[in-house]
Amino acid sequence: MNSDAESKNDVSHRLNVLVYGIERKGFNAPEEPIQTRECNIQFAPFDTRQRFQEFDGVILFQGIFEKFNLSQNYSGSHLAHHCERDELDKRKKEADLLLRGGGFLCFLLSETFLDQDGGRNFEGTDLAKFHLNYRNFYRKNFSNRVTQLRILRDEFRQFLQVYGAASSHFQNLNDNIHWHVIAEAFRKVCGMILNEQEYFVPTLLPENHPECLNDYFSQLATAITTTAMRLDQSPLAWTEEFEFDEEVILREELQSWRARAEQIEARMEQLAAYKGVLCWSGESLVDAVGTVLRTGFNYRINAVDEFREDLTILDDEGQPLCLCEIKGTNRGVKREHINQADSHRERSGFSKEFPVLLIINSALKGARSVKKKDQSIAAEQVRHAKAMGVLILRTLDLVRLLRLYQRDEISQNDVSRLLATSAGWLRVADSGWA
Repeated sequence: MNSDAESKNDVSHRLNVLVYGIERKGFNAPEEPIQTRECNIQFAPFDTRQRFQEFDGVILFQGIFEKFNLSQNYSGSHLAHHCERDELDKRKKEADLLLRGGGFLCFLLSETFLDQDGGRNFEGTDLAKFHLNYRNFYRKNFSNRVTQLRILRDEFRQFLQVYGAASSHFQNLNDNIHWHVIAEAFRKVCGMILNEQEYFVPTLLPENHPECLNDYFSQLATAITTTAMRLDQSPLAWTEEFEFDEEVILREELQSWRARAEQIEARMEQLAAYKGVLCWSGESLVDAVGTVLRTGFNYRINAVDEFREDLTILDDEGQPLCLCEIKGTNRGVKREHINQADSHRERSGFSKEFPVLLIINSALKGARSVKKKDQSIAAEQVRHAKAMGVLILRTLDLVRLLRLYQRDEISQNDVSRLLATSAGWLRVADSGWA
């Protein structure tokens, strides 16, 4: 066969793939289709009249059918949500026809899922969510995006080594759902193929540049088409209906080990979250400190909405025990930090004698090790804190105190007494505190 005939034959066997609505993610779609050996990749806007079932496969980002906006007013913050319901319902039907015709859907998972807020339910307001809404099939978000993935399908290795990152993970407790795992993060499934045709790929967003988009979607399409070919050649699923007795025993044993592994991983993830107090600032730091106090020390806490940098530790009766002022700084503790803690105590309606704790994450940018993070507080600032009735606790002191608490070297009552009766600087080391 001559080269011209070979070229025509390759074109006739290329899959026609639609990349849909990427302008909703801020991308400028290439004007011309991308040609690979396996695919002809065409781009169409969100409001295109082209239908999913006209293609062999459709690639789209999660979240393009909905928008969230956080607004502030006199009564606090409000999360506004908008869903393109008509377009979503239309594409649901088209996606069903696409899958019935043997095509594929690929959802690019580039962000966390927001499914609930204040009693409002958003579990079905995006096409990616809709295609994950199975009974006993769960999705959860990682506390931080994970870029170190364990890649289980070699077809996706090249793509995920460059672009792979997980914001969410999944658990399948539905025996009727057949899935192939693409990748894991912390031994949790973050990328998978459901029912042979629905791909969920954890990813970073590519750069908004023609060459970058070309590389991104070419590699992705190659991974999908190669995987699809190999899945077609795999043993038929119906053979799983026949079971050996040993399979039942091994499956139960495997489920038990997985359950224990999930418990261990969940605990390790929680401990890693505690260490977020060493590197975050702003609201992320406030949330991390709240997690340490609530789940680490088992305190009840109350967030003060008016002052986002405040938390109040409560006693067993729900009464205020200690006010916490939480700060992040690239430098050390300054006089103004102590004065702000004192001012917040007054603004919050507490007396001058009420305990106030200044939790400060210092040396944010300069620290590259625990040793460098362990910077002393200037003596004049310690004296000023004592005079103002403010107790300074660096976030490094906070996690060291938590470690002593976990070792049973200090009780919650001891911690409460320290916070409620001390002023100056509570310096914590492995050997104790001063």
